[in-house]
Amino acid sequence: MRLSLPTRIPLPQVFVFASVFFCVQQIEHTDLYFSMLYFGFLILSVVAFNFAGGFSRVTGAYVFWYSTLIVIVGVTWKAVLGEPADSNLLNPLLDMALYTSSMVMLLLVVLLNRKMDFRAMGIGGGFSKAELNYTAAGLGCIVVWLTIIYSVWIFGNASGGVVSALTQVNVFGSLGIILLTIGAVKDSGGRRSVSMISIAVFVYFEYLGLGAYSKQAMITPMVCWAVGVFYARLRVRLIHVVAIIAMGLLSFGFISPLSASRDLAEDLDTDGHVVFAWYLFTHPSVLHEHIKQIQVTKDMGVAEYYDVPQGSLIERLSMIPPDDELFAYSVKGHYEGMTPIYQYFSNLMPHFLNPDKQVTFSGNYYAHEMGAGLSEEDYSTGISFSPVGEAFHCEGWGGILWLLPLIWILLFSTVDFVVGDMTKYPWGLMVVVWLAHAAPEQLVAGMIYFIGYGNFGMALAIIVVTRIAPILGSLFLGRTPMPSGRRLAGARPIVAQARG
Repeated sequence: MRLSLPTRIPLPQVFVFASVFFCVQQIEHTDLYFSMLYFGFLILSVVAFNFAGGFSRVTGAYVFWYSTLIVIVGVTWKAVLGEPADSNLLNPLLDMALYTSSMVMLLLVVLLNRKMDFRAMGIGGGFSKAELNYTAAGLGCIVVWLTIIYSVWIFGNASGGVVSALTQVNVFGSLGIILLTIGAVKDSGGRRSVSMISIAVFVYFEYLGLGAYSKQAMITPMVCWAVGVFYARLRVRLIHVVAIIAMGLLSFGFISPLSASRDLAEDLDTDGHVVFAWYLFTHPSVLHEHIKQIQVTKDMGVAEYYDVPQGSLIERLSMIPPDDELFAYSVKGHYEGMTPIYQYFSNLMPHFLNPDKQVTFSGNYYAHEMGAGLSEEDYSTGISFSPVGEAFHCEGWGGILWLLPLIWILLFSTVDFVVGDMTKYPWGLMVVVWLAHAAPEQLVAGMIYFIGYGNFGMALAIIVVTRIAPILGSLFLGRTPMPSGRRLAGARPIVAQARG
């Protein structure tokens, strides 16, 4: 069996699943109207995904991550636990009405985006060469990534400086893992999905993640590897199944608890964090006992959505609980207006044009507004809300019916123009990885940021990958940068229709 990224999901099978799930929810005493709204959300999500072309386009990837990680995972897990899906929420019917309405608008945007197809004019296609050595290009990306990282240590990271600007658009590490994975599959004729180079990069990524006890930094390399093997249509063998299971167990059983235990090693340096993390890995009882002792009484509602805490990773795979609190606060008349949106767009201007940039609004700011359990001095704790949560907090129902659609149109059209056709060129895979985090939990601010700096970073990455990285990589590999017989257009992944 070969892996492939689906372009469509069969609607009849989804309708049967949604109907059965509706019955399960009713048996578990979920409110009838909540179940009806969720049924509509599920069907609309699949229709939007199919019209978007699935993972053959950025819009399809966005629909997948948006629907899955904001609503579907959380509601499904509640059913698995036997709990009513609307329990432990302040205003469940409003929540699901907003999500379902947002999916209606997202479907309309998807249909419009099909008419506004800029992929043929995309920068990604214009800069691509007829041939690409994925391994050399991937290694070159890693060299650029490390150069930018160490430039911060050497030259500092002054606001508005060149190093600061490069740091903000430094996508080369993740893109390097994706390209190295594709290269390993193609260079081995499908026998391997890793190489000595990609393993070394993977290990260094994990070292950096362990040094910061960062869940996102430790999981990102796994996501990049998965995206790479799907793109390259890897033929699955037992070892790959074992590897995926091991990654899942590691993510839920160790990485997630470790990221919640920063307080155990707050006085240690990076190497000390890594050593202590190894101690916790080899003494799991110590880690799990500490997690039990952490009393999460108010973590933006996340811990209270399930009757019994499920662990930070499971709880982060649904944005309903934190959004629920923000919706309930907003509907009492506490709307922010358009000020956050104006500020986000103004911050896209370069520092020399806007030297007095203000960074006022964030999830942490909204948490302080609500008085949601953060101390008065705590302005560093990251608090996540979905784009729906912030859009409603800004403009109420107007945020759902016109603000989000406008931002989506700008995002999808500009990204299509930059990355080009994802069925021919691998650049869009970096956006797919970014969307896995940004689509569900980076507010409206995350989309606006990517419209500006994200697209600029992707354009820069495309130029580097096609013009500079293969040469840099070949210097270390000792190979010609453009070996014959590996045509970029002929190395298309990619996508296949999902079959029931």
